[in-house]
Amino acid sequence: MSQEERDVRLGLTGLSDAERAARIQLLTERVTREAAAARAALRAKRAGRHTTQDPAPESD
Repeated sequence: MSQEERDVRLGLTGLSDAERAARIQLLTERVTREAAAARAALRAKRAGRHTTQDPAPESD
């Protein structure tokens, strides 16, 4: 993918330098939030697995 194609995809075309920098910052923050949420979900999923694998109660 060329730089021009990437800019179009990210909505960076036709922006001033300041607008471009602001857009890149917003995109970076969004990706950071989404990555943190995905990591938290994965940790929760893994933690849930550990609690559901407890041994079954003994029957009388």
